[in-house]
Amino acid sequence: MFDTGVKDAVRTVPYAVPMESMGDRIRLRREGQSMTQAQLAKAVGVTKAAVSAWELGSTQNIKLKTWLKLLAVLHTTAEYLLEGVTPSSTGRYKALKPPSNGN
Repeated sequence: MFDTGVKDAVRTVPYAVPMESMGDRIRLRREGQSMTQAQLAKAVGVTKAAVSAWELGSTQNIKLKTWLKLLAVLHTTAEYLLEGVTPSSTGRYKALKPPSNGN
């Protein structure tokens, strides 16, 4: 009647899905543009090892000049890379649209 091989009444299910990190988002943006780590490194002005470290999450700080180049090359925002927030999910970027000519 009872299966003695079963330990619990319900299956063990993880409570949380691993969150996407900044390194994951850098990798996703890079791969979305069909760039290798070496190509991104050259475009930003760093080594391939630096890009690898960013993607692995082992970098504590990125210099501001490098950060700004990274955002430009990946065509993204700081909010997205840092927190995963996109303009469409918050609507915060509506004020940045150029004013209409009709006023």
